[in-house]
Amino acid sequence: MVSHIGCGTWIKRLSNILDITPNMPDYWNRSFVNQCCLVHEARFCIPESQTWESLLPSDVKTSADGISIAEKEFLLLPTCCGSLCKYLMVATGRASVFFLRARSEKTIKVWDHAVGVLCVQEAGGKVTDWNGSELDIAADQIERRVIFPSGGILVSNGSLHDQILEMISSRLSVS
Repeated sequence: MVSHIGCGTWIKRLSNILDITPNMPDYWNRSFVNQCCLVHEARFCIPESQTWESLLPSDVKTSADGISIAEKEFLLLPTCCGSLCKYLMVATGRASVFFLRARSEKTIKVWDHAVGVLCVQEAGGKVTDWNGSELDIAADQIERRVIFPSGGILVSNGSLHDQILEMISSRLSVS
C-alpha cells in the first residue's frame, strides 16, 4: 500500500511476488474506504487488548459470524497485529470502523498511527479523537513520539463518523 497527500491510497497485490496466481495482472489499484452509511451494517475492528464492552454500550452485542447477525448486533472482524493493520482494513474497505480507547497506563505512539492516518484519509476516510478533533501528530514538540487523543482514536469510512462519535459520547456520559 502506498499513500501520498493529495494523490490517494494505492494497493498492489502480492500474488505475483508470491507466485500464487501467476496470471494476475501486475498493477496498482486505487484504494477507497467502503461506502457503508448504516451503523448496523458496518464492519468493526478493535485492538486485541480491548473488549467491545469497554468501548460501546453493553446492550450492543457483536458477532464474528457475518452470515447470521441479529438485531442490535454488530459484525466484529477478527484481526491481529497492531493498529496499523486495522487502519489499513478501513483504508481498503474491508472494515468500516476501527476504534481504540486511550488508557492512562499506555502511551499512544505517533509511529503506530501516522502512516495509518494518511492511508485512511487519502482513501476517503476520517480519523479523529473521541471528541471529533483531528489527531495532533506534532503535539509532542520535543520528541514527536507521543500523541494525546481525547478519549481515544476513531477511524472510519467517513460516512459513519458522526454516528459512531454519538454512540461513544452516549457511552461516556453513562459511564
